[in-house]
Amino acid sequence: MQLKNQYCFLCECHRCKTKDKDEDMLAGDEHAWKRVKEPIPKVEELQSQKNWEEVLAVCQTVIDNNQDVLPDRNIYLLKMLDCALDACINLACWDKALHYGIRTLQPYGLYYTGFHPLRAVQLMFVGKLQYHQEMFKEAFETLKEVSNNLSN
Repeated sequence: MQLKNQYCFLCECHRCKTKDKDEDMLAGDEHAWKRVKEPIPKVEELQSQKNWEEVLAVCQTVIDNNQDVLPDRNIYLLKMLDCALDACINLACWDKALHYGIRTLQPYGLYYTGFHPLRAVQLMFVGKLQYHQEMFKEAFETLKEVSNNLSN
């Protein structure tokens, strides 16, 4: 309904019609995910300004304060994990980037099943970070998964 109200677009995809992932997307304590949702516009504005230090600070605070009450599959926490990953990459904080990237893989697999380019891109990020950190075996396995994802 938000798409229709905001963009005059009514999505008729399987996911929107069946709402099969709604429970996963809003998993965890409702008050917690509403608190996590609140700073997303601020984080997006900071990203557009390329203020990566502030993006990371906000995301880390939100993630740390909610990791015990929200699972990574909650879409708002997942958004914060993605933003933290981007900030870490832009700040060359490779260990932290890998940490956040790995946390996004299970939810991406849940929401982007089968062949999906967004899942492949996320796997590629993690694989490249693993390679950079000289985790060659893990990087090979992750990048092999990218290949499998794209060939299905």
